[in-house]
Amino acid sequence: MITVTGDITVDWIQWSVKGDSDVSEFNWKNHLGFKRKALEGGALLTARMLKNFTEVNHPSIGDEPGNTDPSEFIHSFAELKATGDGYHVKKFMGYTGPDSGLPSMPFSLKEHESPIIVIDDAGNGFREMEDRWPSQLMGGDPLIVLKMSSPLFRGSLWEHLLEEHPEKLIVIITADDLREHGANITRRLSWERTAEDFIWQMENNRSLEDLRDLNVVVRIGLEGAINYNRGDVRLFYHPQLFEGDLTERAPGKMQGCGSAFTAAFTAALSEDREMDECIRRGITAAARLLERGFSSEPDYPISDVFMSADDEIGAVEIPQHPRGLWTIADSPPIFDIEAVSRYIVINGYSRKKCPLPVAHFGKLITADRREIEGYQSIRNLMVEYMKNDNPERPLCIGVFGPPGAGKSFAVRQLAASVDPARIKPLNFNISQFRCEDDLIDAFHQIRDAVLEGMVPQAFFDEFDSPIGEKKLGWVKYFLAPMQDGEFREGDSMHPLGKSILVFAGGTSSTFQEFESQDPEVLREAKVRDFISRLRGYVNIIGPDPQHRRDKFFMLRRAILLRSMFERKTPHLFDASGRLRIDEGVLNAFLMIPEYRHGVRSMEAILDMSILQDVRKFEKASLPSAGQLDLHVDGELFHRMAMD
Repeated sequence: MITVTGDITVDWIQWSVKGDSDVSEFNWKNHLGFKRKALEGGALLTARMLKNFTEVNHPSIGDEPGNTDPSEFIHSFAELKATGDGYHVKKFMGYTGPDSGLPSMPFSLKEHESPIIVIDDAGNGFREMEDRWPSQLMGGDPLIVLKMSSPLFRGSLWEHLLEEHPEKLIVIITADDLREHGANITRRLSWERTAEDFIWQMENNRSLEDLRDLNVVVRIGLEGAINYNRGDVRLFYHPQLFEGDLTERAPGKMQGCGSAFTAAFTAALSEDREMDECIRRGITAAARLLERGFSSEPDYPISDVFMSADDEIGAVEIPQHPRGLWTIADSPPIFDIEAVSRYIVINGYSRKKCPLPVAHFGKLITADRREIEGYQSIRNLMVEYMKNDNPERPLCIGVFGPPGAGKSFAVRQLAASVDPARIKPLNFNISQFRCEDDLIDAFHQIRDAVLEGMVPQAFFDEFDSPIGEKKLGWVKYFLAPMQDGEFREGDSMHPLGKSILVFAGGTSSTFQEFESQDPEVLREAKVRDFISRLRGYVNIIGPDPQHRRDKFFMLRRAILLRSMFERKTPHLFDASGRLRIDEGVLNAFLMIPEYRHGVRSMEAILDMSILQDVRKFEKASLPSAGQLDLHVDGELFHRMAMD
């Protein structure tokens, strides 16, 4: 038997019902109505979920939840909306509690010797009510699962558990609560960055000292978690999701996800499962509760939530002091990048063969940590900017990469992943502009799109082009629009309005290369002023190796190739989605040292190959070595294909 106790709430949910004016004789039925229902929340919800697995000893409140008073138990309120066959939370409406002091929480709890005690500490008073604590906390030696919410690491209960039960304590908290507590942990850039930030905080943030000798599970949204066990650290992650993705994609919000995680985690713990399995089950249950929402009654869909763990969830050790840019591929188990790359081209994405994090932004896909973090940071900027109804100035972003890296495509797909209905792409190639009037015309097109009710995303390609002999000559003309959101035409000033200005480098492959040019050129072109107006940048890496230790170039190529084959030659796939391609041909595509024109060359080789009337990409489908020389070393490509 498991004992569950802690803070108890009464969760009121309400949902609208339409009037029935055509048939009703009663006036009140002619108007929009609401139904309400009181559900057990807090520790009682966690206990109810655990009953799905085992016998549970839990508090009794002695009455129906709806008959309790807010001075006894905190009441929460949420408005629901219909979604599919059930409901999700439309908005949380707040809480009602006692006028002063703590809720009295007049519950009774039978004393049982339990091997596991679960405490749901929501910071609503239980942590200070020693007379409500199970007696085993005073004299027993149970395993204790503490689900703790903000404010963290405070109160008599926390001090008692640290003093009396540190070896038997498992603490479950969220990354958001840690951030509120003062831990600087980056949101949704990459799983590796989140893990590194957490490690740094544990080693250097004095407010987290109490955790260093404990077993702690940190929930990262609904998509991942970190287990810190007295210095040993493991990261749990969904390869194709990042923190917040499930909430962003869901039709509405949901409550009770923390209880679902705790219940599934504790149930697996009671079955003597390994910690990895316990955490995977918890992540899976919380995610499924959000996906399912409330049932049609409405009620918590407990029978639909607790199933086997999602086998897509990966787990790796996090190094304490990694050398260079650490990636998940560097941690045990060590992944065979070449094998994974081949698998991606032929089969697409599958956790069993491709457990590396893969980010999707519309049709843009990347598995390179540097690109993931760059794209995520830009997307985060766009999301926040789109939420601002009256921004003071345009959002200005820099994009850099070698020729053929796909800068324009990447920016379009980022916008498509944010708000494709409102963001209107506009493209301008600065190298083709002859005078300032051409730039003014571009600004008018941006303004026209704003007046149409759209948010223009203006892509200024090769913005770093010269004007005549003057290097970076166009840069200074962007400064006023970037800073003030206005552009000058003669004696008149015109507002640009809410817009996104993207500056793509043509002469610099990286932002670092752009800002480290001749100091005199930078000063004359006012590049420092330009950089100060940027709110972010991304370096797009492209398909070729960046240096001798770049082992991810094959993975970048594999993702690009898979996308190209799906788009250009769907007839080469069998019924199960496997690409029919000769092993040597695939080897040449993945291993050739250089594509002369980046992604354009990869695409060109597909276009040049004889593929329309065949069912498999054979060596005979390749163009001649002389033709291939336009885009690669043709002789070498042919030799690699023959191996």
